[in-house]
Amino acid sequence: MSDFIPFFINSNICTQSSDTYDFDTFMTAIAGNTGNSYITYSLLKELNFSLNKDYHIQNIYKYDFSQSEKDIDKINNECTHVFLILQDQIRIQESYGYKLPYKDIIQFINKLNKPVIIAGLGANSFDGYDADFHKKLSTDLVNFLKFLSAHCNSIGIRGNYTAEILHNLGIDNINVIGCPSFYETGDDRYIEKKEIKNIKDIILTSIFRNKELLFNYQICQDFCEENIIKAIAFNDYNYDFQDVEQKKLKDKKYRVYTDMEEWKNFIKNFKFAIGYRLHGSIVALNAGIPAMCCNGDSRAREMCEFLHIPYNPDIKSKDNILKVYEDIDISDVNNTYKKLYSNFAKFIKDNTSIDLYNTTVSKPVNQTEKISLNLYNSNKHSFIRINNLLNKIPIIKIFRK
Repeated sequence: MSDFIPFFINSNICTQSSDTYDFDTFMTAIAGNTGNSYITYSLLKELNFSLNKDYHIQNIYKYDFSQSEKDIDKINNECTHVFLILQDQIRIQESYGYKLPYKDIIQFINKLNKPVIIAGLGANSFDGYDADFHKKLSTDLVNFLKFLSAHCNSIGIRGNYTAEILHNLGIDNINVIGCPSFYETGDDRYIEKKEIKNIKDIILTSIFRNKELLFNYQICQDFCEENIIKAIAFNDYNYDFQDVEQKKLKDKKYRVYTDMEEWKNFIKNFKFAIGYRLHGSIVALNAGIPAMCCNGDSRAREMCEFLHIPYNPDIKSKDNILKVYEDIDISDVNNTYKKLYSNFAKFIKDNTSIDLYNTTVSKPVNQTEKISLNLYNSNKHSFIRINNLLNKIPIIKIFRK
């Protein structure tokens, strides 16, 4: 047996072509957001481990716990460590209508004889840094967090606000690490700020209503872009798209990725990324270009503050984006990176006895099969219909007051 064989619970990553059979299957595989995939992918690179379908539970929300004995036996007899992948589940209501099966996970973990590692758990308050947020959490969630605390050497968390909430719950065996995705490219990452003369050099990490960027390339990540993802990846145009969306579909300006390296390599074609997606910003930084996150929730704020990611939730639709870019100072994100990386590496070492692999020189992790989405592989009639609509509807009406 190899010295290090991790098992991933809630990996949210595509490992076989069947994971992208249709939109619903794809969303189930990634638990609704490709940013989730990037977390596990980054850990795989950092741990130098290629995942196959036998060493992970893809989506803990959809998992059949009545069949869990097989996975429990595999973990106890073949694996050395268990990574429980959690995101911003410390919240009053989880996203996408999901709710963690707290009791089932507790029963599952209680049957394991291997250490459990959590790297990147966070809180998410939509009312800013609410000092009383811990009082508003459900009893089931609080009990679950205390259980995890008792079963982990320490819990890796996303930021100082999460640390404050957990402390108020009596949980202090924590380390603030940010997110594993931030360290995906190794210890020698550098962000270069290049001159931008053309607004087309900017890519959107999400829907972003700015008049200068209406027709720029845009990355799609989750259910918020459901109809667009269905169109570009699954040839489903059964939706009354707005005029700007029609134009961008015609010009193939939308992208969604299951292959994480393809995502990052596409971003390298641009000089600046902006939008509401936190992990979209992190992918851009790891691609070597400046990024700004504009999401106003506590999750984005605490991670941007801790990791020194450029952050401004107050950018308006009429703001001059070239001026926004000109004013960005990326010295902090560059100057603090090695210290943050060392902090993360120490957390992994303390919890696994494993040194982070030098991902600067490593090959991209194999996601088992070629699982790239076949973007814009649509029949001609779909684009004929879009072209006809474009000829009838004036583009300018999308930008109303």
